[in-house]
Amino acid sequence: MGTEPKKILVIQTAFLGDVVLTTPLLQSLRDRFPKAYLAALVIPGTREILAGHPLLDDVLVYDKKSRDRGWRGLISTARSLREKRFDACLLPHRSFRSALLAFMAGIPVRIGFVQSLGGFLYTRRVWRDSSRHEVRRTLQLLGPLASGRFIDADAPSGKLCVPTGPEDLEWANRSLSEQGIRENDRVIAIAPGSVWATKRWVPEGFAAVIDGLIATHKRNVVLLGSRDDLPVIDEILSHCLEKPVNLAGKTTLRQLAAVLKRSELLITNDNGAMHIGVAQDVPVAAVFGSTTLNLGYGPFTERAIVVEKDLSCRPCGKHGHPECPLGHFNCMKQIGPEEVMEAAEKQLALNVNR
Repeated sequence: MGTEPKKILVIQTAFLGDVVLTTPLLQSLRDRFPKAYLAALVIPGTREILAGHPLLDDVLVYDKKSRDRGWRGLISTARSLREKRFDACLLPHRSFRSALLAFMAGIPVRIGFVQSLGGFLYTRRVWRDSSRHEVRRTLQLLGPLASGRFIDADAPSGKLCVPTGPEDLEWANRSLSEQGIRENDRVIAIAPGSVWATKRWVPEGFAAVIDGLIATHKRNVVLLGSRDDLPVIDEILSHCLEKPVNLAGKTTLRQLAAVLKRSELLITNDNGAMHIGVAQDVPVAAVFGSTTLNLGYGPFTERAIVVEKDLSCRPCGKHGHPECPLGHFNCMKQIGPEEVMEAAEKQLALNVNR
């Protein structure tokens, strides 16, 4: 690109975790183009993560499943984007709809991956290196904005960023205090949910770990998740002998991030909360089932331990499935509570030695 862009848009209309993994790209864009107007287009469910973000001038919403669904919504959203006169757009999300939206908005420089379904609608295409983590792959989109110079995607810091405000931290402290957890007490957060059933570890396993952390390690355990996770949470609680604090369905995304900021450890499935925890610099013990680290979406930190089984049927998809395609669900059923507890204990020991 010959001249520096003055107005840049990043379109990321995928899941929560994908948006969090895009924040290093936003940071690199802000560092490289400090005077540019920088905006992101996301879906309603992820807007809160970026709203008021210090890196962004604006957060736009594309409600592709409701208000903006269908061709009418696509045309209306494209018209709104056209009015904002963006001169460059980066598309980490490889959907055809995102590519078409940028094309219809008339954004002159549209940068995405060669492997994208709508790649033919881009003006610049970048090879998506499947061997790298998604953060590093996304940072490769910076190349065409650097006047043809090669961009080393490993050079930027790549730190995830989900800011929390004073009001969020105050809410977290107050909510925990109401449950008898004082400000200096140690907390372990557990996020057992996922949109995909095959990415959720078994409820009995989580219950056994919760009991061990409370009874043996004398830790305060806090359950986190969305309202959609409540059935899973209820099943876990039905197996528990000890009583953890249950904040699932009671937090905003920023409040969830604030609780994680208070935590000494996050035990989680492969989900959006895992990435938010990494953004808060919390050590992670993650249970992986249908997905694998080779897909590039693992915890982007050195302070993580992933518990998984080496099975020939893994991964069975990029995201997961409503149920095991082979019917046995061995990727999760074969993981015992003692394995997850061991990972948790290792992380807790590292915290003590820091």
